[in-house]
Order: sequence, then C-alpha cells, then structure tokens
Amino acid sequence: MPNSPSLPASATKPTGASNVSSLHHSGSTAMSGLRPFRAELMDARLYQLYQNLAAINPPVGQVIAALNVCLRSHGWVIATIEDFEAFLMAAEAWEDAHE
Repeated sequence: MPNSPSLPASATKPTGASNVSSLHHSGSTAMSGLRPFRAELMDARLYQLYQNLAAINPPVGQVIAALNVCLRSHGWVIATIEDFEAFLMAAEAWEDAHE
C-alpha cells in the first residue's frame, strides 16, 4: 500500500492528554445499545471519510468521534479498542480491494 493514508503509529499510542481516546477494551458496557463496528460496514463513503481524516492527522480520539458521527446514524459505533482495530483492518482491506 504505497499511497495508503494511514494514521502514524503514534496516533494509536497516546502521548498526551489531548490524544487519549475514550475507547474501552471489549467486554465494556459503555456501548449504550449501539452495535460494535463490523468490517462489512465499510463502504466508499466511510473509507473516504477515513482518508480525509488521515490527511489532516487529528488526535485518534477525534478520528473516532468523527467516524462515530457517521456510524451512529446507522446504529453502529466504535466503542472499544478492538472495534477501532477492526475498523483499521477493514479500511486497509477496502483499499486493497479497490485499488
């Protein structure tokens, strides 16, 4: 993936308070009735949002908040670290499939 817009490794490892995500590990009860992200939800619009966010490189918490605005309208959410990892893997797979 030579032209892959991906978040730098530091984006997933908080270094300061402004980059700390509110994600929980799986098993958390913080989902409030919304379903966790699944790879099959990835589509062109969601992938484009991810690319746009990666281009401006905000803190990971802001990336997740922006993605959740889109996902919540369909009853889905990125609420756990595992959900976010699944999202990143789905974005990579989407890119590979649509190159």
